[in-house]
Order: sequence, then C-alpha cells, then structure tokens
Amino acid sequence: MPKGPVKGTQIKGSRYYLVEAQGTKRIWHPLSKVGEGLPAFYRALADRMATIANPETMPAAVSKWCIEVMAKHADKTQIDEQRRANDIAAAFQDFAPREVETPDCYEFLQQFDAMARTYDAYRSQLRSIFRYCELWGLRPAGSNPVDAIPTKGYKPRKRYVTDSHLRRIKVAGLYGDDGRLNPSGLVFCCVVELLYLTGADVGVVVRIREQADPGEPDEPHVCTEGIMLRRDKTDGTSRPVIVEWTPRLRAVVARLQALKAQRMAKKRMAQRVVTPWLITKVDGTPMNYEAFSNAWQKAMKRATKTGKVPPTMIRDLRAKAATDKEESHGMGAASDLMDHTTQTQTAAYVRRKKTRRVGAVR
Repeated sequence: MPKGPVKGTQIKGSRYYLVEAQGTKRIWHPLSKVGEGLPAFYRALADRMATIANPETMPAAVSKWCIEVMAKHADKTQIDEQRRANDIAAAFQDFAPREVETPDCYEFLQQFDAMARTYDAYRSQLRSIFRYCELWGLRPAGSNPVDAIPTKGYKPRKRYVTDSHLRRIKVAGLYGDDGRLNPSGLVFCCVVELLYLTGADVGVVVRIREQADPGEPDEPHVCTEGIMLRRDKTDGTSRPVIVEWTPRLRAVVARLQALKAQRMAKKRMAQRVVTPWLITKVDGTPMNYEAFSNAWQKAMKRATKTGKVPPTMIRDLRAKAATDKEESHGMGAASDLMDHTTQTQTAAYVRRKKTRRVGAVR
C-alpha cells in the first residue's frame, strides 16, 4: 500500500489516511482525497493531529498553529510551512511548549547551518509558533526562546537565465531519460513559457482559468485583453494585473487549450474530467504546484548533465521576466508586471542580473 507524504500516513483507494497505532490495533483516520492536492492533505492532517494530541505538547501546539495561522497563507506557502512544521513537531515531541529553551532551539537549527535561507525559514516559523504559544497561554509572555537566536542572512541570487538556458530547460522537460517524448512534456514547456512571459508565481499560473468565474472574479483567468493575474503572497497590497496579449502569449495559451481539448476527445464520456482550469495534466486533472515542481526537478537533472545549464530555480524565471521587461520597456513596466508597490523594489530585484552594454566616453 503506497505511503503518504508524511510518516505515519498512507494512501488507500483515492484518499489519504493517518494510521494510529493503539497496541496491536491500527486505527485509520481518513484525511483528504488524493486529487485535492497537498495543501488540503496538510490541513486535514493538522486538524486530525490536533484532535488526538495532548494539548500540552509541542506537536499539539504546532498542529494548532497550522490550523489557525498557516491555513491563512497561500497554498504554495502552506506546503513549505507544513513540511517544516512536521520537522519541528518531531524534534520537540517530548517537550511541552513552556519547557523549550533557547539552547534547544539553537541545537535544532544547527542542522541547517550550511543553508542560510533554510535556516532562516525554520527560525522564522519556530519563532512564530512560540509567539502564538504565548498568546494561547502555553508560555509566559515575553519568553520566546527564538528571539535571542540571530538570523543567518543570505545574499540575493544573481542568476540570470539566458534565452539559451531557457530553451535547454524546455527540451530537458520535453524528453525523458530514455530520449523519448515525455507525455507531459508539452504541458511542462507551456507552463515554463507562461512563467516567463507573465512573471507570475507557479501557484498563480497553474490556477489560470479559461474564463472568468463570476463567483471568484479575482482568480487568474484568460480575458479579452490578455491574462488577469493577482499575486497570493502580497494579498494586502496586491492588485489585479492584466498581462496583455502578444503573439507569443497567444500561442502558448492556444497550445494549452488544444492539448486540453485533445485529452477530452480521447477519453470516454465517463472518464472525462471537466475542469475550468487552463492547464491540465495527462489524466485531465488540474495541474498543481507539486506536479510542476517534480517535473522541474527532473528536467533540471537532465539539463545540468550537459554542463551547459547551471543549477536553476523556478523563481529565477520571475527574475528573468523582470530583467528582460525592464531592459525592453523600462522600470515602470517591469514594476507593473511584478506587481511591486515601488520601482525601488523592482530596481533592487533586477540589479546585476544581466550585463549592461554602454558606449565608451570617446
């Protein structure tokens, strides 16, 4: 029987289950359906863990934090936070929240010492959990054990993805390790193209609908003028942005619509998955962050073997979009595309990404 994403969970049929051991018995607690994706799974797991955990233990506090705090964040953010939450709950499973001291937290964070970004992410989440423990009365006020631990800090990435790199990444995703055409390769290439052309995050792009939903008008969708997008991470300051049509943008959207129609035509009526989303997987279900991230990792593994493509992250495509837009249309247009509140923010984002060309003084 397949194992679930987290230790102690399994997949049975089309649903995730949390398996609890009670002596020789095994209690199967139903969670979310597999097709609902990992964010739904993590929320269901946090709910279930909160009901069976001792409320005075760290795992229970972490579960409560996931339910009350993490659930308000974007889906992609929740996936990363739940992974860290599982690690934190396991590391402090023998502690009550009021028993954890600064040396305990420092010792836990040392395993990430060589990874500054990861170190700071775990530190930030651990600090947030203990801050809420104070609000819930599980720790004395002003006793957050993480406050005394300094952040690592890290230098911003300077990687610029060239057009040649972008083409090679697409080819690496188009073909599998055996050199044959990957069934999901064309969709992968189209998503990479959309990420570059729109400068949007993966979590936003995979939610693009073929047309506007009257019930959720702010959700990303294809419209007459182009593609309407809105960032998740800046919900307080974010504003809708319409990325206007260009021949290249029209072509990639038309290709995705054609791929979706082909899949529908090949399936029997009972097997067809009717979905409003533009981007679908081979089985007709909506594309999600996890599926694209897995495809990206496999493509990068193949692309970097040749030595012609340096290690590249998905977020580097957003940096390329901002840099190329600023070079061709100016800082104002790049700021609008990125949905930044100020051009200063955009300037800091694109600086030193690409070599500039200037003429000599004389």
